[in-house]
Amino acid sequence: MKKILYVLLLTVSISFAQNEEKQRIDQLKNQLEILATEVSGLNEVYETEISATNLTLSNLLRGVADIHNLNINPSQELDNKNISPSFPSVIVSDLLIFLCKEYSLTIDFTGTIMAVKPFVREVEKPQERIIPVTYYPSNNTISIDAKGDKLYDVFKLIMDKSGKNLVFSPGLENNSLIAYIQETPFDAAMENLAFANNLYVEKSKDGFYLFEDNSPTVATNTNGSGVTQPKQRPQRRRNSNFFFKIIDKEQQLVEVDFINTPIADIINDIGNELNINIFTATPLNEAGYATFKAKHITFDNLLIKLFETTTVINDTDPNNGSNPSRNPTTGTAPSIPKQFSYKKENNIYYFGTVDQLSIQEVAVIKLRHRTIELLSDPSGGFSSRSAGRNSFSSNRNFGRNSSINNFDSNGNRDFQGTQRSYGDSGSEPIDPNTLSLKSIIPAQLTNPLKIQEDYELNSFYVTGPSAAIQRFREFIEQIDKPIPLIQIEVMILEVSKTSTVEAGVSWGIGEEPTTTQGGIYPETDLTLGANTINKVISGFNGFGSLNLGRVVPNFFATIKAMESNGDLKIRSTPRLSTLNGHRAYFSNGQTSYYAITDQAIIGSDNPVTQTATNYVPIDAELGLTIKPTVSGDGQVTLDISVIQSSFGNRISEDAPPDINSREFSSLVRMKDQDIAVLGGLEEQSRSNSGSGVPFLARIPIIKWLFSKRVREGKKAKLTVLIKPTVIY
Repeated sequence: MKKILYVLLLTVSISFAQNEEKQRIDQLKNQLEILATEVSGLNEVYETEISATNLTLSNLLRGVADIHNLNINPSQELDNKNISPSFPSVIVSDLLIFLCKEYSLTIDFTGTIMAVKPFVREVEKPQERIIPVTYYPSNNTISIDAKGDKLYDVFKLIMDKSGKNLVFSPGLENNSLIAYIQETPFDAAMENLAFANNLYVEKSKDGFYLFEDNSPTVATNTNGSGVTQPKQRPQRRRNSNFFFKIIDKEQQLVEVDFINTPIADIINDIGNELNINIFTATPLNEAGYATFKAKHITFDNLLIKLFETTTVINDTDPNNGSNPSRNPTTGTAPSIPKQFSYKKENNIYYFGTVDQLSIQEVAVIKLRHRTIELLSDPSGGFSSRSAGRNSFSSNRNFGRNSSINNFDSNGNRDFQGTQRSYGDSGSEPIDPNTLSLKSIIPAQLTNPLKIQEDYELNSFYVTGPSAAIQRFREFIEQIDKPIPLIQIEVMILEVSKTSTVEAGVSWGIGEEPTTTQGGIYPETDLTLGANTINKVISGFNGFGSLNLGRVVPNFFATIKAMESNGDLKIRSTPRLSTLNGHRAYFSNGQTSYYAITDQAIIGSDNPVTQTATNYVPIDAELGLTIKPTVSGDGQVTLDISVIQSSFGNRISEDAPPDINSREFSSLVRMKDQDIAVLGGLEEQSRSNSGSGVPFLARIPIIKWLFSKRVREGKKAKLTVLIKPTVIY
């Protein structure tokens, strides 16, 4: 294909030259024809036969001029041109035309004088080139057509047209620029202009475009012998939207500002300025792009953020829609995305994908305050009194929805099914395999890592990318804090008051005479026999005509007048300690038993009845469960559940006793070492009963001789005082 193009170009060039020569000869012919009207010798026939060797053109022309009386002045340059003509018969004008054509001659006409000399093509004086540069301020685009123009001229014209400031390093002003750009955004146009001419461009903060030579062979320094030394690492052309500044080289503190910049460029440029050692296991041009701006950030933290946000490459380049990891030579893209990371070891930075051994690390992370195994929050306390009993379960539920008694379908209380648990209602046993601190760590931190727990050394063994391990270590340091210990002082006060008043007189006749007996003080409970009553009656018989008579020997009278008061106080002061977020449980109670008799008939021909009696335990207790939670401002939230149960009467000796119970739950928030008063479990009862003789029992004063009255009052109150103390 190229050969064909060369042939076509050569053919066109030859054709163009031939046309130009033909035009020149035709022009000479026309001028000779015009001159022949005045000089007849041009139309004469040159009949003399010329046959000579080494005859010069000047001699030939002089001979023709002499014979035909023509004014021909041959140039001295024709003395050096030999000719061996043979013209038996030819017109003079045709001979002159032939010589001009054959030997590239030309004729200058001055009247009838013809000056013959070699033809020299006039060289056109080159016109001053106007470099096509057009700037469009409406959309900030520019068009450039540079063809070997000087850098100074092109930059000056660009600055004049656009008003932008372009600065170049010394020595570049005479460099030739070649670029053809059509209506391209100004920043992209400057970047491509630099790229096409092996330059390096950077846009400063104040808007200047700084151009430097990016040639790998430019001399950077000289040694003692004066021999120039080439650059060891040529600078890469920096993107116009990539800016960074080294603030502290020793601490690797930098200022960065870049938008959609390749991560490979960021690492290479900043790393080159910081003079760090870099090992790359996989080309970083497959790591994708990033946008970042920070006034003060260390290089290590910058790498962490870069690979946190852009570890998996995108399918498209945010600038031009092409694959960011596309190979610039072959134009092919990788088949699968790659996740990149890095590792710092012995002041060497290793970069590559997360599955490469060069960036892998094995670390032992030991906890100082917390434990690898999470301490389980027990779902409740299990009474030791019921441990090991297979026939009865004494799990107690002190939650808000707990039920003290269970009933069967007939409405009978089912004591065997009674279950009380001091944990949250409906809680299931926790799988021991999940009781690890690892289970509460976010998956984003553990996903690329392999983590094993060592419960004996209280440590994590972590394998994976170094950057991911560092993030995991920092997270562990944040949560490895001393867990607050809450000491809970509890005071349980139970006050019970009783009051009983009994008064009245009862009369009756017994089977046998009754002996006078009983107490008078402080309680009056006196039984009077017939003899004593008759003596009292005899004392009244002496007053005038009053005669009350006598009572029969079996007569008796009972006089009661007594009042009793009771004041019972029970004080329990348990002290509990538990970790933040874990439950503390206290229980104090009593166990009673009741009998269950089972009968079984064995055999069919001679049945034998077997009877078995089992004694089943049942508990009554004072139970307390508290779950404290310490907030960030030092306040304590307490989830409290209290239950108090006691035995009542039995309907029979082998029947289970009645259970009287009181319970409450509360959720309070208080300051450290404040005291919370929880009360309200108050019980009051009053009873006023009596008996007497109809009508007489209602007559004032004498009613006490014909009636009996009993008044009872009872009051009980349970109060709980709680004081939490946080110990760090």
